[in-house]
Amino acid sequence: MGTALFQLIFLSGTVYFTLDPILWTEVILIFLGLPIAVWIIKKFSARFLSPALASYFLLILLPFAFTFFDHMQARFALIPTYIMTAGNALGSSPFVGLASAGGLIALSFFVAIINMLITTIILQRKNRRNIISLTIAIVLLLFSAWIFSGLELRKNSFAYDNLANSFTVAVVSTNNTLSSDSFAELAQKLKSRKTDLVVFPEDIFDRQTSSLVFQNVAKDLNANVLAAYDTFQNENTLKYNSAILFDNQGNIAGIHNKNRLTFMGEYWPLGNWRPSFYLWLRGKMPQTADYAIFSQENAYKPGQRNLLSANFSSGQVLFAAPICLEIQYPGDLEKYKNSGARFIINESSNRWVGLGTNHFIYLTNNLRKIEAVWLDLPIISSGVKDFAGIILPNGQNNSIDYENNIKNYSIYFGEVKY
Repeated sequence: MGTALFQLIFLSGTVYFTLDPILWTEVILIFLGLPIAVWIIKKFSARFLSPALASYFLLILLPFAFTFFDHMQARFALIPTYIMTAGNALGSSPFVGLASAGGLIALSFFVAIINMLITTIILQRKNRRNIISLTIAIVLLLFSAWIFSGLELRKNSFAYDNLANSFTVAVVSTNNTLSSDSFAELAQKLKSRKTDLVVFPEDIFDRQTSSLVFQNVAKDLNANVLAAYDTFQNENTLKYNSAILFDNQGNIAGIHNKNRLTFMGEYWPLGNWRPSFYLWLRGKMPQTADYAIFSQENAYKPGQRNLLSANFSSGQVLFAAPICLEIQYPGDLEKYKNSGARFIINESSNRWVGLGTNHFIYLTNNLRKIEAVWLDLPIISSGVKDFAGIILPNGQNNSIDYENNIKNYSIYFGEVKY
């Protein structure tokens, strides 16, 4: 019960913008594996150890057990919940460099160890000598981690700064009311600076409009263009959410079909059954009427993990283009890097987020920083109701906020090394 209450309170403080009963119940049920593991450890240790040693044995194993179930619920939830894991909070901290030792799992384990030591202090509150020793241990651990983090970030920064090749990029983010007039103005602004690649957010036009518009932009700018929108393939029988790369002649140079579909919005595995709560939600939010949960014919097909190849002055360069919540699968990003990706581009749309949009973006950017440091790759982000910019392998976030612009869009001009 304590574990369930902890997870419920933790969820309420981190992801109050997704008040979804199915998702929350599933996440809590997965995390309840932690008290079961604690029970097994206690039963096992009681056979071989004294009560005092058994307690310390449990404390030692708790960071491992907590980290394991923290990431089990993040990985196997219907919607990935890595942004609400304990370690994700360190994405905006001086300890983000610890990610180089093991990504988000390393950060979560570090948090769990600190919490374990604090718990031991509470249990030993009557023993002044032990309290002093444990406090010194925490201070030394924090200081050592801070030093290690700084060294790793500087190492990543040095390696990135000394890469031989680079290209220029224009990254676009918009609000959810971008008009055709605003887009025409946006296109003119893009012409003001020569760029090798232009990145647009997910889903700013309908499917029929998108292909022609982005083809023309690519030809007008003489640049590669990456855009994400719905496509129908295999003789228009299969619907995908696709990231499409156009070359500077307007030809399609590559397509990534979204592999990790979004629960409810893009797929619904329970047929025509749905809780009454969702029917109430549809009445309050008419824009959800086209979600797969309400309209099975609008469901998407999952694609395959694949890389795209852009042609720059130095030659062909491979990169990954995870769409929206696909950025929240660190294991997939690691596979992309191992397959040869030199950078990552994440196009997204946060139209579905109402209350708590800024907090959601903050948590997502924490995860992007952790992934950039861990994989030693730059991550470009572009979105509707999102930041536009580049997160470097040293965790530095070079981006601009769409809300800080008097227009319906923002453009970040920068350089990416590879």
